[in-house]
Amino acid sequence: MQKGVAILDTPADIPDGTPVVINVEPREANFWQNKTISELAIEQQVQPLRSLDELAGDWPIDDSIDEFLAVLRKARS
Repeated sequence: MQKGVAILDTPADIPDGTPVVINVEPREANFWQNKTISELAIEQQVQPLRSLDELAGDWPIDDSIDEFLAVLRKARS
């Protein structure tokens, strides 16, 4: 299949407009396959950090992390 068009392994003389049935073969599920951290980083195109500030994410400047942690601790107790 390329760009939504079925590509046959062997040519077939099928007139335009002829209804066809396509059976899709399932691919091997790699979901449960164990991969190393290096393999995952390459697959996901992970880049090295340029700065430790990147680990902070997008925490809003106006929000207090201490207040957030207090609310979180209270909710968990």
